[in-house]
Amino acid sequence: MATCVTRMGWRASGAMSKSSSIYPRILPSAPAFLSVPNSIIIHTQKRSLFVLPYGLDVGLVGITAYFMTKLRRPEPSNVVSVFGPEPGSKESEENPDKVVRCIAHRGAGLDAPENTLEAFKYCVSHDCNMVELDVRTSKDGKLVLLHDQGLQRLTGSSISNVHIMDWDSIKNIDVGLTHPNRAQFKEVHLCLLDDALDYLLQNKVKVIIDVKGDNQQVINGILQAFASRPDLYKSAAVTCFNPFVLYQIRKRDPDIVGALSYRPYCFSSMDFDAEQGAYNPRYGDNLVVHSALRAVDALHALVWRWCARWCSVSAVLLHKDIVSPNEIFYWRSLGVRCAGWCVNRPLEKLYWRGVLKAPYLANTLLGEPEVEKTRDKDTDYDRAGPLIDKLLEPERRMSSGQN
Repeated sequence: MATCVTRMGWRASGAMSKSSSIYPRILPSAPAFLSVPNSIIIHTQKRSLFVLPYGLDVGLVGITAYFMTKLRRPEPSNVVSVFGPEPGSKESEENPDKVVRCIAHRGAGLDAPENTLEAFKYCVSHDCNMVELDVRTSKDGKLVLLHDQGLQRLTGSSISNVHIMDWDSIKNIDVGLTHPNRAQFKEVHLCLLDDALDYLLQNKVKVIIDVKGDNQQVINGILQAFASRPDLYKSAAVTCFNPFVLYQIRKRDPDIVGALSYRPYCFSSMDFDAEQGAYNPRYGDNLVVHSALRAVDALHALVWRWCARWCSVSAVLLHKDIVSPNEIFYWRSLGVRCAGWCVNRPLEKLYWRGVLKAPYLANTLLGEPEVEKTRDKDTDYDRAGPLIDKLLEPERRMSSGQN
């Protein structure tokens, strides 16, 4: 009978261990009889009633970290001072001369050697009140205005990386040797950021500083440039394709007006030209791999939008091919300006002025739409002017049935 009771006790104990969260631990020295006191020590595992499902707790931690690390925006007055009043606003109607429409990309690099002091002088002589320039560092920490990593495209030389060159070894190189207008610009040399900012501020020209590279030298140099020139906070914005570089700059100085640049098809396209857009696709002969890269591009676009809001940017610089009225409306609803690059053709400029009503970056100042000097009170300033009427006249005749 004792054996029967013992077997029944072990069966009950086994059933309990399978059907509940209370698991008995049997000590090795304890007797194998249930009737012996303290032969079985039961440890109860306490479970919290507030444990979240798997993945939800990680998501909440991520959202909390996002809002805790999100940067604050600069003063709205500084944003308006840099990018001008919002097109279509009351302030833009009252101060039409302050509305930013054309931004000289690299100092109008098709008209004059890009990122040089001669290019900026050209912009001033053509009444362009805003320019974009590129900054990277040399080996000795100088902030050099240069878009490419090397000088092959500009000079035809074999210098492939200026970051391993001292400033003294590259400052006398003629960077206008391959320019189409090299006959008008002879002996053009590289320019330092300090010299460019001093000239542009003196002539009241606004600046977009595009940071190239991710080293601490260029980050510290940008911060030092703003710290030594208080007027720069109302006259310049800093942009970058790498959101983490922009985050480091604005985290240390949140008063700097920030912008984020975006290039579509980063993974699925090997090359990307400002005029042609995406070409020479990666794995173009492998549909499966190329489709997977396109999916990664879509994910990158979503992450990029999240990073733009995380950095609290005041503007975004997008390639013209992906900009639509809906895209501009999306960013304007967030209080963010939207500009396109590179808008060079006259018809494109008319479209951006008359339809999108947004600023654009142009490599040339030639072909800028005509703007009426005298306007009636009922005339919209953002209207492109008489030139667009001439361009649209054939379509109007067709719609009205005239030959």
